[in-house]
Amino acid sequence: PHRPPAPVVVDRVFFEPISAPEDVERVLSDLLVETMDQLDQTGLGGRAFEAGFYRVDGETRRIVVRTGRPTRDAPATLRLFRERMAALATPLDPGFGFDQMRMSVPWTQALAPTQQGLERETPGEEAFSRLVDRLTARLGPEAVLRFEPFASHIPERAARLVPAAARHGDETWPDLDPDDPPLRPLQMFDPPQPVETLAEVPDGYPLKFRWRRVLHEVTRAEGPERISGEWWRAPNQRTRDYYRVEDRDGRRFWLFRQGVYGETPEPRWFIHGLFA
Repeated sequence: PHRPPAPVVVDRVFFEPISAPEDVERVLSDLLVETMDQLDQTGLGGRAFEAGFYRVDGETRRIVVRTGRPTRDAPATLRLFRERMAALATPLDPGFGFDQMRMSVPWTQALAPTQQGLERETPGEEAFSRLVDRLTARLGPEAVLRFEPFASHIPERAARLVPAAARHGDETWPDLDPDDPPLRPLQMFDPPQPVETLAEVPDGYPLKFRWRRVLHEVTRAEGPERISGEWWRAPNQRTRDYYRVEDRDGRRFWLFRQGVYGETPEPRWFIHGLFA
């Protein structure tokens, strides 16, 4: 298939084919250093690096590593290639030797000169990005996932799992005041679990509810938070009224009533999550 040209491509052609692992890694390191120099001149960082290995018998092997943030850090990227090559189901076989190696960067993003590379020992996002990159190189992109915000106000649809290294933009979660109580529980059930309500206040929260055969007596409650169904996705979705409730033992639950009195013959109650 047609492959669009990468913004940066660096080649090495050998008069004598190479096959020793240490020679292959040395050339790979040299290619990465030259690649990063070219990226630096253009103000770019790489998000995907592809190493091409061309055997004298005409066979070609390509190995790709991806990073969660743009980088020009050659030593860190070389370590990702080591991780990826060690995890290959079919090891890299030089046969009678490689007569050419190539490093290309099919995915780039802007990277300011002042931004630090992946190998700087800094806390926070840099360290986490290094960890994600190494796990992705070792286990594969579909095995290392992260949550990404999604445009939906239905709680179970407000985030989706995507490969951790596939960040395309600056998706951010809403900023919350650390002193405010959490709006959503850390543990959510998918799907929400039905509960039996007792002594229910009309259009309010239940005074008692039974969940997993255990009766809980509500002592405190906040709400309702009304969430309407997304009719453009599913026309039969019902309105939900959410409550944050606490029982006598201090356990906190996120309950909702599906359906509104007067609109639904028999509204049903569910538990959607547990607060810490």
